[in-house]
Amino acid sequence: MKKRYYITTAIISYLLFLIATIPARPVARLLNDDGMVLIQGVSGTLWNGRARMIDIDEIAQLDDTEWTISGWKMLMGKIAADVTTHYSDDKIRAGFGMSFPGRYFIDHLDAKISAEEVARLANIPLAQLSGMISIDIEHAQWKQGELPLATGKINWKDATVTVMDTASLGDITIILSESEEQLLNADIKNQGGDIKINGKAELVPDADYAVEIKLRPTASASNNIKQSLEVFAKRQNNGEYLLKNSGPLNQIGIL
Repeated sequence: MKKRYYITTAIISYLLFLIATIPARPVARLLNDDGMVLIQGVSGTLWNGRARMIDIDEIAQLDDTEWTISGWKMLMGKIAADVTTHYSDDKIRAGFGMSFPGRYFIDHLDAKISAEEVARLANIPLAQLSGMISIDIEHAQWKQGELPLATGKINWKDATVTVMDTASLGDITIILSESEEQLLNADIKNQGGDIKINGKAELVPDADYAVEIKLRPTASASNNIKQSLEVFAKRQNNGEYLLKNSGPLNQIGIL
């Protein structure tokens, strides 16, 4: 038993040594050859390195990215790295990794991004968004063919949406959690603005989603804003507008 322990320890130590000493630049060249990712200004090692610029499929650009691989997580069967980067001059910090067999995860994601940029990345048609979105994800995990899970909070400060008219939505808070069935839940509320928001979105068994959000125009809402609500929500007898939808996730590009 002792001999087997020493052999296993020696193998793991050697693998950690290899990762700690492999230059990051040759690995970056392999990723660049794929064409989806362009990495420039690479220095350091695969274990602890830096990239001046990472261009992801000419859609998003990350600047001044630094990473450090976690050695103790490798002993638990995980490949994980603490990453700090910048997107549109805003700092992003998180732990990224993969556990076996093929499950990806994010820990302690802290990021800020403008709503305009989110609309561009998500290719949201018709509506214009503004405000600043703060993302604080404690943990998220996903695997190809399985439903994702996440816990954390998303705040959209000074949110506005422009369709027929510009509607102020105040400060929107989305709380992400796991249900008793270990499925993703999102509670959505806001404070202030032209429309009062209260609702939820959730993943349900068999890879489906369900959304039910109540929208109530406030005294500051114009007639154009109320007409805009009727485009995608059903007016109720109490003056609220109900946005209710469900279906398979592959309809919205998930799974």
